[in-house]
Amino acid sequence: MNRRTPFLTAVASALFVFIYLPLAVVVMYSLNGSSNLSWPPHGVSLQWFRLIFDDPGFRSGMSTSALAALCTAVIAGLIGTTAAFAITRRSSIAVRWLESGSRLPVMMPPLFIGIALVAAMKTFAIDPSIFTIVAGHVIITTPFVVLIVGSRLRNYDVAIEQAARDLGATPSMVLRRITLPLIGPSILGAMVIAAAISFDEVLITNFTSGTRATLPLFVLSRLRRTIDPSINAVATILLLVPWVAVTLAFVAQRRRASRAATALHVEDLARVA
Repeated sequence: MNRRTPFLTAVASALFVFIYLPLAVVVMYSLNGSSNLSWPPHGVSLQWFRLIFDDPGFRSGMSTSALAALCTAVIAGLIGTTAAFAITRRSSIAVRWLESGSRLPVMMPPLFIGIALVAAMKTFAIDPSIFTIVAGHVIITTPFVVLIVGSRLRNYDVAIEQAARDLGATPSMVLRRITLPLIGPSILGAMVIAAAISFDEVLITNFTSGTRATLPLFVLSRLRRTIDPSINAVATILLLVPWVAVTLAFVAQRRRASRAATALHVEDLARVA
C-alpha cells in the first residue's frame, strides 16, 4: 500500500467537509422551526419557504432570474456554438486570435466587466433592464460554451460528414441530421451551465439591473435589513435550482442515448430478418 494514500485520503476528506459542510448547515437552518439561528436547530418546518414564496419581492426576483438564465442560455448557446465551429473548422491567425479573445471575459475581474458595461450604458444612453442583465451574463457565459462545444468538435470525426456528402447530402442536411444530433448533448450541457452561472450571478448584475432585482440581489437586500432562516431558504433554492437543471439535462441525455441505441438495435434486427 502506498504510504501517501492515507494522507491523500485525509486531505480529500478535509476538502470535502470544508466545501460541503457550510452548504449542509444552510439547508438545515432553512428547515429550522424557530426564528433563532442558534445551534442546534429547533424542530423541522417549511414555514420559511412558505414565507418566502408569499413575498412579492422573492417572486419578482425569481421570475427575473429565471428569465435571464433562459435568455442567457439560448443566446450564449447560439454565439458560443457558432464560434466553436469557426475555431475548430478553420486554421488561421485570425481564428487563433478569436480563440484567445473568447477566453478574456473569464480572465477579467467581474468588477471590471461591470464597470465597463455601466460606462457603455451611459455612453449610448441605455437604461438598465432585463436586456442589460442578459447582455452582462452572455459576456461571462459564452466562453464556457465555446470551451465545451469546441472540445466536443475537436474529438468529432469529420469523416462522418464527408461520407454523408459523398452519398448526396447537402451541407444543411449534414448539419441538421448528423452534426447537430451528435454534438447536441454537449451544446445542451453548455447551455445548462450557462443558465446556472446566470442564475447565481451577483456582481455584474448589480451594475446592470437598475431597479429590477434578481434573486441573488434580493438576498443581498434582505441581508442588509435582517438575518433570519428565510435567507437560508432562499440560499437553499439558489443551491438546488442549478443542480436540478443539471440533473434533468443529464437524465434527458441518457434517455435520448437509450432511445437511439434501441432504434439502432431494432434496425439491426430488421436487417437480419
